[in-house]
Amino acid sequence: MVEITHRYSLTSEWHEELTDKLVKLGGEVVNRNLVVMPDKIADGSFYYSEVIEGLSVIIWDLTYKEPILVKRLKTDDDLYIIHYDFSDEMNLIHVDGVKHKIGYKANLGLGVFDNGTDNIFQPIVGERVFAMRLLVAKNLLKASISKDFVKDSNKNRLKSGRNKLFFYDHIDSESKILLHVIKSKTFLDPGFDIYIRGISLQLLAKFIDRYNNFVSLPHSISEKELEAINITKDYLLDNLFQKFPGVILLADLAEMSISKYTSLFKKIYASTPSSFFWREKMILVDMLLKSGKFNTLSDVMSEFDNIKISYLTSKYYTQFGKNPSENFVEAPW
Repeated sequence: MVEITHRYSLTSEWHEELTDKLVKLGGEVVNRNLVVMPDKIADGSFYYSEVIEGLSVIIWDLTYKEPILVKRLKTDDDLYIIHYDFSDEMNLIHVDGVKHKIGYKANLGLGVFDNGTDNIFQPIVGERVFAMRLLVAKNLLKASISKDFVKDSNKNRLKSGRNKLFFYDHIDSESKILLHVIKSKTFLDPGFDIYIRGISLQLLAKFIDRYNNFVSLPHSISEKELEAINITKDYLLDNLFQKFPGVILLADLAEMSISKYTSLFKKIYASTPSSFFWREKMILVDMLLKSGKFNTLSDVMSEFDNIKISYLTSKYYTQFGKNPSENFVEAPW
């Protein structure tokens, strides 16, 4: 198994060190931001940019050809690592010898780690791995994240044995939209560096707003209830081509009253079931529009049963600020 070791710092020094290692293995430096991975290890590249003082971003867009462990060593630099995993399949992150699955298709696509703790990223082989990391100086976040959240994060998520901030969570719908847009671009797009800096600032702002306003889940919520809510979330994601099923059906699936179900869903996902469903549906519509697999716009819209095209168009415009026709990519045949 291939192993690559690296570290993070508040400056670009770590990036220069990692680039040198990859070049020795056969990688290629395209420019100061973009490095193509060694062909024997993976197809694809990774991109690095310093956004502002105390904030930088790294993006991987790779398909690994063989098993690999990417080991990040702890350092004394005071920073947090905010990891967004938007890969096609699940990956693993090892912390304190424990393997955790991470991926946006599951409930845990967001990971936050203290730079003072080692971890290992173990990506899936043969599938597209798309991940984005924000390296954030601690002084940018200390005054922003709710103390109650830091205190309760390990209690409500996966727990670390160290006295460091470490937790996983789901990626909120608005951040998913931003990540989806980035995933549809290439690192060589004109103005990509300026664009990714703007997206990074938006993601950080959403992260701060989300956890600054964090309210701990009531201790009366049992693991069984959390599991029931997640079952309905999966049901919604599995039925995005259909109409919104309604809260009556969802509450029945969760075996809860309608009021209890909607209240718990909103506390866990910071959204009503209906809003969650439509945001995810519009992300799917956008993916299909840009896939280049359809001859006409009507062909895309007809994939969604029993929903008026005018209604889908209106929802799409509300979410993306554009009409579907503006983002439609026609099939080449």
